[in-house]
Amino acid sequence: MAARKDFIRDINPTKLAWSLGDRIHATVCKPGLELFKNRIKEHCVYSMQNFIIKLKNGKVRTTPHKYKLNFYTKTVVAVLPIETFAFNPFKFRPFHELDENGSTDGNLLFDYIGKVVGKEEVRGLITRTGDETKLITLQLEDLE
Repeated sequence: MAARKDFIRDINPTKLAWSLGDRIHATVCKPGLELFKNRIKEHCVYSMQNFIIKLKNGKVRTTPHKYKLNFYTKTVVAVLPIETFAFNPFKFRPFHELDENGSTDGNLLFDYIGKVVGKEEVRGLITRTGDETKLITLQLEDLE
């Protein structure tokens, strides 16, 4: 009998054992950084155990899910064959969605194919944590 899979959209903090078959945002606690930095690579599929499910906190989101996974020092990860998951690293969306939803869902990352047709001057910016960074606004044009 095949193992039951849980959908990412159904996860919540009410149970401890999940069998997931989708992509979701995950973070690693500072004490776990050294432990996981050489164990987790982009574009790979993993089996994970012992993680914490938390609500997203409104920062940049790599997936639209309400929750994210938090790894800690007892989290276990194991690489799975890429064939075990319908893997596509890109999340392409039509240009009109970028135009329509850009201001309402500005923290959700997605992929777009287009060309830069204009830009504003680079501006200095101070983040919530007090770090200095730079911001540039680009004008994009759909290639279709």
